Amino acid sequence: MQSQAVAAVLAGGKNRRMGADKADLMLDGETFLDRVVSTLSTRFDTVFVCGGERAPSGATLVADPALGHGPLAGIVGAFAAAAGRDVFVAAVDMPMLIGEVIDVLAQPLLSSDQARIARVDRRPQPLCGLYGKALGPHAMARLDAPDRSMMAFIRRAPHLTLVDVDELTLRNINTQSEYEALVADLR
Repeated sequence: MQSQAVAAVLAGGKNRRMGADKADLMLDGETFLDRVVSTLSTRFDTVFVCGGERAPSGATLVADPALGHGPLAGIVGAFAAAAGRDVFVAAVDMPMLIGEVIDVLAQPLLSSDQARIARVDRRPQPLCGLYGKALGPHAMARLDAPDRSMMAFIRRAPHLTLVDVDELTLRNINTQSEYEALVADLR
């Protein structure tokens, strides 16, 4: 287990494209939320569920400090709850995330202002990676910025490391058709 960092599942959001709460979608008899929390719990002593409605056993629910401010608000909430520790972030709509990917991304950081995030097909995936504890105040400051996107946040990280990850393990499910395709692929 990673004792130097905490894990945070970003489970807030309006789920407009899906039309249903992605945390409650089922895959192999488990909800997405339960799957991601279970996977993270094998690597971290502390797991937060940020912005969601519930937290499975072994995880702690953390409210977003600013409603309607996107995933950045969930990260700010995670940093506040982390008590000065680094935060590993995973989105609830990445139910195929595996421990081996977490192990690579969650290796100890070289500095507290470093971020190490996944990259798939040359595209950064800021909702899966490790953020150094010194980035907490930067995230908080971005909540008031006109552009609160995760891409704007990571562009301002003093030290950013991108790690190439297989697309299948970070398969992001945002729409009903993506969910149906995932279920069909696993049959």
